[in-house]
Amino acid sequence: MVFLSITIFIIMIFSFVLFGTAGIRVVLGIVFVSLPFYLILSNFELDESEKYIFSILLGLTIFPSLVYLFGLVIPFRISIIVSFIIFAVMAIILWSRKSKKAKN
Repeated sequence: MVFLSITIFIIMIFSFVLFGTAGIRVVLGIVFVSLPFYLILSNFELDESEKYIFSILLGLTIFPSLVYLFGLVIPFRISIIVSFIIFAVMAIILWSRKSKKAKN
């Protein structure tokens, strides 16, 4: 976790130098979009590096696709929030199921 935090901080500084506050917003957006997928992947037998990479890839592919599909029906800003909530709830459900299995 320390390595990931340092890496994100360095990327944020680099993005700020090149693009200003828009660069920081993009980096933070990628982090927050990837967070539910990281939590979902934590329920499987993966190494930390695999979880980081797969969560970023899934966050950059599946999340925008779902936002686009919801955006056809509801406004895009609301569809972003709805998609994030859906993936966060999925992560919580998988985590609770895993903790129930561990207790049994």
